[in-house]
Amino acid sequence: MKELELLKKDWDKNEDGFKNYSENEIYSMIKQKSISVAKTLFLVGVIEIAVWSVYGYINGEFPYLRLLLFSGFIILAVLLFRKLKTGQDSLSLMKNILNMRKLIFGYAAISFFLIILDNLIHFDLYTRDFMAGIKDGWHKGHHIIVHTDPETMVPEWGNYAVFLFFMLLAFFIIYTVYKRTYGKILSDLRKNYRDLSRIEEKPFD
Repeated sequence: MKELELLKKDWDKNEDGFKNYSENEIYSMIKQKSISVAKTLFLVGVIEIAVWSVYGYINGEFPYLRLLLFSGFIILAVLLFRKLKTGQDSLSLMKNILNMRKLIFGYAAISFFLIILDNLIHFDLYTRDFMAGIKDGWHKGHHIIVHTDPETMVPEWGNYAVFLFFMLLAFFIIYTVYKRTYGKILSDLRKNYRDLSRIEEKPFD
């Protein structure tokens, strides 16, 4: 009981230390958090397109489709970002937060879909590349430099199965990366939206 009384006294002592924020102050904080999230979104998007460009350069194919998608995404994101920065009421800010979430989810979903579609369309070609890479790697381990032409490889069911396993593993890794980046951004915006919803439902004095 003594411990309980001490805890109660400590709570009562600290209770006056908490600051009561006005509706405008909370609105301003949520707005700044949303702008910060939008800036993070730009950074993540730029890093992503840079990574895919390097990957395309290594494979001799520049990702024009992905660059076109990214350009449209950036244009829409900039427009939404400017709306977030301008003065507006909480309802307008909530609408822009929802639009930003839809944009992020749509871009991430389409981008991930393109990865899957590309691998399905070129499944046979990538399997041959995979086999040629393993063969060259095995020779290199024996200090023999060989550059195998993927077209000379003849995949069997076992080769397709092995490549499929590694392809699904790669999909899982990419999905995890997307979840930890775009998923985190979506989560932050959802939290901001909920905070604004509480302001609308029960305004502060």
